[in-house]
Formats: sequence, structure tokens, C-alpha cells
Amino acid sequence: MTPQDIIDATNTFGRYGVPEENIFQEVMRARYLDYFLFSNPSNAQYGISIEDLYENMKKTADRLGLYEGDADTYARVYTLALRVDPMAFAPGAGTARQEVRALLKEAGKKAEEAGQTILFSGAENYLPVLDDLFKDLTTKRIALAMNSPEWKEKLHMVFPRGRMMMEEELDADTEAYNYIFNWETSSIAHAASITRRLSEKGTMDVLIPYALLLENSEEAEDARKALAAEGKLVSYYDTDLGGKEYAFLRFAGEKSPAVSFGESGFEAGAFHGYDTLKLSSEDFAAADDWNIDIYAYNGSPALQSILAGNILDLDHSIGKVFEGLMPGRLSAGYYDGLSAEGISDSGIRKDLISSAPAEEGDEGIAVRSGDLVITVRDGSVKTAVIPEGTSCVLAPGILAFRPSGRYTSWYLKLYLDGPVGQLFLNTMKAGYSYHLITERILRLPLPKADDMVIREADALCCKTAESLAKAEEAWRNAKRDSVALMMGHGQA
Repeated sequence: MTPQDIIDATNTFGRYGVPEENIFQEVMRARYLDYFLFSNPSNAQYGISIEDLYENMKKTADRLGLYEGDADTYARVYTLALRVDPMAFAPGAGTARQEVRALLKEAGKKAEEAGQTILFSGAENYLPVLDDLFKDLTTKRIALAMNSPEWKEKLHMVFPRGRMMMEEELDADTEAYNYIFNWETSSIAHAASITRRLSEKGTMDVLIPYALLLENSEEAEDARKALAAEGKLVSYYDTDLGGKEYAFLRFAGEKSPAVSFGESGFEAGAFHGYDTLKLSSEDFAAADDWNIDIYAYNGSPALQSILAGNILDLDHSIGKVFEGLMPGRLSAGYYDGLSAEGISDSGIRKDLISSAPAEEGDEGIAVRSGDLVITVRDGSVKTAVIPEGTSCVLAPGILAFRPSGRYTSWYLKLYLDGPVGQLFLNTMKAGYSYHLITERILRLPLPKADDMVIREADALCCKTAESLAKAEEAWRNAKRDSVALMMGHGQA
């Protein structure tokens, strides 16, 4: 539903005597009544009267309260409630990013191609897309697993033809599923345990936070080894969802000869997997390493040569000497704002910094002099150092880093803008798009340098950026002056 659709439906419900806070209650009631009333073959064939519908509504009063209007008006409420997307009115359901919708759309396609039994685990993480899944998979037997007892009860009412269960109930579940989608929030060990619910040739997709995948515990290590030894991992894609890093793992029903490593892309609202390296399943199990960076770097022949020559120390990462800045709460007031358009190779364009109000509780990344900002614009990565006397709040899509030691942002900018830094940044490319994630940039190796080299790099970068900024400003002025020069006079 579009925002306008939601407004229109809310207003119509209001005319029928249903206040906004009660809409989801009526949607749950209508879904529940519709399923059970029309499960009766006689009702399915001949229909029911408005009076019968009204009387059955009253039988749900103990769970959902009583609708106070008359029978005719309730019939209108019931009809409207069946037409709307229920999760658009569910308190606490939130909204789903385009990337999440694309992933679940992909999962729906896999489920459609599979057999009859389908499991969507971690369902509370993608509530806004559940209605689409049930509509698209009308012939499938769908089970939803979640961690919230409250949502289990609500979703049972909204999707009564589905089977609702708690995640812990999966251990005792005897169903064999032909396809499983699992948004994992507990552990890689839990994700591995769910694979036991697969049918003999069932397939499974797992979306798990990257840090959780690499969790340092004996249980997690055993789970990773077991999954690798089974040889059913088909692909492993690093995935950016709203600036947070996930691993998207795809498992086949039978042993796979190889594992593909790469990046997730979401062009035109659809999921795409971009492979950068393929490794035999035996070699992957023998490597005993789920660090995506290793496979991303080995997918680049140039980086293979650099790393083989021990030119860089992988343990000396950007994160050892820089801090990644995260969004924080802002106080009410006016702030100078920096957009991606204000970041160029030469630095920050102060003429594009503009003041905007923020309300108490709004979030943003506040940067100050000496911080490095990174964004993607016009298909390439742009970096700039915040100049002296400048502080601002970043628009979405800009990352920020602050020195925590003797290495400076000028040094980091020169490295990232240079050929070696670009090779590492290119490992985060999905098709024509970069998926820059703060955590992943912090893991990039940074060349070691003494104080003298850092000072020389600072001077080189600062001086050149200053010259470039003057040239860019002169070119902007020339383009501006061309109007008066070429258009301000009559014909010769």
C-alpha cells in the first residue's frame, strides 16, 4: 500500500466508527472470521448473510473486543479490512527497506519453485512483507517461526492458514520443509540446527549478521565446521542492509561441488548475487575460514600479488587507528548539513553546506575538523577531510571516520584514493554499485608508516587537494561567467 492508500483506508475506517488505534484489531478479526467461516464448504459455496457475519463477529469479543456499529456497517468494515495490507496497520511492525523486500521476494521465488512445505524463520524481522508472501504462495503450506509470543498470537489471527510457532519449538518440530528462509538473530549454531528441518532435497537461505556468523565461541566454531563439512553451501554473499553488514548464505539440498563468494546487489528492486570467487567445497572446508574479506581479496589477481608479497599487514587495519562514527541522537536546533553532492575529490564544498532544523531525538552523524567522510557519487567513491573550523551533520549515505592515533585523515584519504586503496574498495562492488559498510572499511589493511612518512603524505594530499579545489572553483566560476559572456550581448 502507498502512503496515500493508508491515509485513505484510515479515513474510511474512521467513517465506519473504527478509530486508527483499532484498525489492526478489526483487520485481525476479519482475517480470522474469513478463514474459519469459509472453511465451511457450505459457506464457501453459498456465502453467508450479513446477519450471520455480525453474529460471528460477536463471538470474537473475548479476544478482540466488540465492534459497536450495526450489522450493515460491520459488513463494510469486514470488506475493507480484507482488502488492506494488515501489517501496514500493525503497531510495532515498522517498515521494510527496499533491500529487505528484494531479499524476501527472492525467497518467495525459491519457495514457489520448492515443494509444498515452507518455513520462514525469524519472521518478526520482516513483518511488513508477510502479506505479500502469503498472497504469492497461496498453494503452499507455510510455517512462521519467531521469538515473540505476542507476534505469534497476532500473526495466527492475521494469517490463520499458516502455522505459527516459537523458534524454540523448531527443535521438536517433525515437519520436513522443502524450503526455509531464516533471518538469524541468535547464533550460527541455531541456524545450523534449523537445517535439520529440511527435507531430503530441501534448500535453505540464511541471512545472518556478519559478526554473529564469525562469533568466537566453541559452539559457533563447531557449527561452521559442520556446515562446511556437509558441502551444501552454494553461495556466500556479503550484504549491506541499511549500513549493517550481513552474510547471505544459500544452501542446496544436495552436496554442491563449489562455493561462490561475492556481493549482494539490489538493482531495480531485485536481488542479484555478484560472484567474485569460486572455490571447491572441499577446499572451503579445508580452509576452515568464513572471513569474507579473504575470499574477496583473493578474487582480485592484483590484490593476490600484493598480499603474497607481504607488502601489507592484514592485521594492521584501518580500524586499529580510526574510529567509525555511528549515528547519535541530536538535540533540537539548527545544524549545518552536508550532502553527498558537497563531497568532492578536492574536499568539502562549503557553498553546498546548508543549515536545517532537527527535532529532539533525531539521529545523525556529527563530524568535526579532521574527520574523513566517504560517499559514493556518480559511480565512484569520494573522500574528503572536514576542514578546520567546520562541523556539520551528514546526510544519509555518507560514512565518517575519526583518527584515534597518529595516523591522519589526510593519510587515509591519500591511501583510499590511490590505486591500492581503490583495489580494496573495489572488492565492495556489486555490479556498478559500491556497498560501503563502516565495519568492512575498518577491516581494510592500512600501510604502516612512521611519523615522517605520515607528515609527507599529509603535505602531499593537503597541498594537491587545495590546488584541485581552486581549479574546480575557477571552473565553476568560468561556467557561471559564460552566461554573461555568451548570452548577455546581442548578436554580432
